[in-house]
Amino acid sequence: MSALRSRTRTRTWTRTRTRDAARLAAELARPPSRRDAAPILGGLVLGIGAGVALERAAMLGENHRPDPEAGEPFGMLPGTKHTVTSWDGTELHVEERGEGPCLIFAHGFALAGSAWHYQRRDLHERFRCVFVDTRGHGASGRSASGDYSLEAVARDLAAVIEWTGERQVILVAHSMSGMAALKLAELDPGFFHDRLAGLALVSTSYADTLRGMASALATRSAAKVQLAIYTAAYRFVGADPHRAHGLRRRGSDMGYLTTRLGGFGPRPSPKQVAFTDQLLIGTDVEVWSQVFTGLLDFDMSHVLETLSVPALVVTGDTDRLFPLTAAEHMAATIPDARLLVLPDTGHMAFMEKHEQLDAELTAFADRVMARVDR
Repeated sequence: MSALRSRTRTRTWTRTRTRDAARLAAELARPPSRRDAAPILGGLVLGIGAGVALERAAMLGENHRPDPEAGEPFGMLPGTKHTVTSWDGTELHVEERGEGPCLIFAHGFALAGSAWHYQRRDLHERFRCVFVDTRGHGASGRSASGDYSLEAVARDLAAVIEWTGERQVILVAHSMSGMAALKLAELDPGFFHDRLAGLALVSTSYADTLRGMASALATRSAAKVQLAIYTAAYRFVGADPHRAHGLRRRGSDMGYLTTRLGGFGPRPSPKQVAFTDQLLIGTDVEVWSQVFTGLLDFDMSHVLETLSVPALVVTGDTDRLFPLTAAEHMAATIPDARLLVLPDTGHMAFMEKHEQLDAELTAFADRVMARVDR
């Protein structure tokens, strides 16, 4: 009799677990909405919170999804390695592949130059592709001056541009580096105009994270409550980054799921998500502490209309970190800008829709470099 009860409990638990997995799978495939505020900022972007049972149920469904990218050798396409000494003595790790017009690829917060896997693979036959690890990220050294501000990252980009020896380059900047590119335009507009043939802003914003989220939310009372949740969660990370980083690293499944929800659109490649999660986990806690807080209080809106170089503004229509309105505003305000909205795509647009993005980058580079050659 007890054996029968045990089998019954097991079947009930299995059905419940499968049902929970199906529900979370549907949630992960859903485009973002206002009701995402609490779960994301309760820790989904950073891997804080959520129960073990839900975590395991979600992974049960995730592990059985087909993945067309399963055989892709992420992180296994190294280029020629260089060390660039930045303005304060910080040693930056740079890799390059190919020859031709120069494209510099700069990554987002807590990632590395290796994140541009598909661009390494597919663009080096046409272009000189330079991939930089910003200070404290990837194989680059820690900040020699202790400065991890947005201004410091902007000056790192200037150092790499100078190092290339190219007359002009195209800067392809994702997320944090897109903000740093705008900061560089503010700090040294002459250098920016003279050395950049074009600027691709990928999944980024012109103002801090909280301002961007505020613009994405309606002004009704419920949205105000959600914005307060956003603010509290981000301030938590800024105030206690060691704890936040430690919580994120605690469980690989939880980290994977939070990266999937916060960084990708519906139905992403599990291999892409896992690779991104490993880059996030590998970033030192000092970088989380120093860099993240610098992303909470800036506003480059006044720079947009002064940009004198052609720009390609790229965003995913399901980016949960930056609202579509931010990209629309940048494209409408920068004098020579084009907006590219990638469907069913999240924050990691350069991975998720790499074929479309690479084609757009190639066309953009051909157009702006033709001006340089005249």
